[in-house]
Amino acid sequence: MPILNYIPVPTWRDFIDILFLTLVAYQLYQWFRETRALRVLIGLVLLGGIYSIAKLWGLFLTTWVFQILWQVLLILLLILFQSEIRQVLEKVSPLRYLRSRRRVFRGAFAKDLAQALFDLAAEKIGALVVLTRDDNPSEFIHDGQEIMALPDPLLIKSIFNQHAPAHDGAIILAQDRLTHMRCILPLSKKENLPEQYGTRHRAALGLSEVTDAVCLVVSEERSEVSSIVAGEISVWSDPQELEERIRTWLQEPEIRVPTIQQFIKDLIVKNWKAKLSALALVFAAWLILASQQDIKITINAPIRYVNPAGELIVSEGSAKAVDLTLSGRQSQINDLRDRDVRVDVDLSGQMAGKRTITLSGKNVQLPIGVNVLRITPQKIEVNLRPPAKD
Repeated sequence: MPILNYIPVPTWRDFIDILFLTLVAYQLYQWFRETRALRVLIGLVLLGGIYSIAKLWGLFLTTWVFQILWQVLLILLLILFQSEIRQVLEKVSPLRYLRSRRRVFRGAFAKDLAQALFDLAAEKIGALVVLTRDDNPSEFIHDGQEIMALPDPLLIKSIFNQHAPAHDGAIILAQDRLTHMRCILPLSKKENLPEQYGTRHRAALGLSEVTDAVCLVVSEERSEVSSIVAGEISVWSDPQELEERIRTWLQEPEIRVPTIQQFIKDLIVKNWKAKLSALALVFAAWLILASQQDIKITINAPIRYVNPAGELIVSEGSAKAVDLTLSGRQSQINDLRDRDVRVDVDLSGQMAGKRTITLSGKNVQLPIGVNVLRITPQKIEVNLRPPAKD
C-alpha cells in the first residue's frame, strides 16, 4: 500500500533510542507529578506536536512563529523552574552516591522523641521537627536561629511552648544534635492537599519533596502526630510504632538486590499505565521526526543513451549502469523503489570512437527533495561506431 511508504521502519538503534527516551520521560513524570511543572511539561508536549505537524505540512508562518516561541519559552522555563531543574540534576548526578555515611541517632533518642511528640499533641501544642539524613536541606531552609544542643525532649518541649518565641518555626536535628530552631521551610506546591492540613503540614511536605528528610508534625487542632517522608503523609496513633519507624528511617540504608523475576516485574508491571503512555508518546514523536529525517540509499541505475549524433550506435564495451548514492526523506526514498531511476546521457555532439563522459546530478531525474550525493563511477566510457554496411 502507498501509505506504508510514509511509515518509517525502525532499526535496532531506533529501538534503543525509543526505549531510552521512554525511561527519561517516565522518570520526569515520576519526579514532576502532582506539581505545576508536570502541567507545563504536558503543555510543551502539546505545543511540540503542533509544531511538528505544522512543519510536516509546510505551514511556513506557523513554523516560523513556533521557532521564535521556543526560544522565549526556553528562557522562561529556566527562570520559573530553576529549583525543579536543579532537583532533577541532583537526582541524576552520580556524586550523590559518594556522600559520607549518615550518622545514626543513638541511645533512647527515637523513644524519647516519639513520646515527646505525643505529649505535645496531648497538650494541643503544635510542633514541626525535621530529621536530616543524607541530603543537606540548608539551601531550602530560611531564617532560623543556629544553635548546637543535645536533642533533649525537655528542650524540644520548651521550644514549642506557646509562649516561647521560636514555637512557630521548625527545629532541625542533624548529626546527633539540635542545630537550628525557628526555621521557615518551603511550602509544597501540591494543589490536592486535604483542607485539614495547615501550614505546618504543607511546609513539611514541601521540604520532603526536595530532600530525603524525615518531617514530624504535631497538629494542635486535632492533637495528631504525623510523619511526612518523600511526599507521603502518615498519621500515628501509638508512640511505640512511631519509635520503631524513626529507627528504621535513621538507620543505614540497606542495599537490596532484587531477583530477576522481581526486577522484570517492577520494570514492566509497576506503574504500567504511566510507562505505556510514555512509550506511546515517545514512539509517536519518533514517527513524526523520523518521517522528516533524511536518509541515504545506494541504488544501481541503468544508463540510457539519447540523441546520438548522426547514425552512430553505442557498441559493446560501453558502460551500462552506475551506482547512485541518494539522500532524502524516507517517504521519498521509498517512492523511488517503486519507480525506475535512470541516468540519461546526452550523446549529441559526440564523434565516433571511444569517449569519456563525466556524469553529474543533472543526468538523473529525481523528485524535489531527493539529492544525488555520489555517482560511482563518475566517469564512464562510451564506444560509438557507425552502423555496419550491408
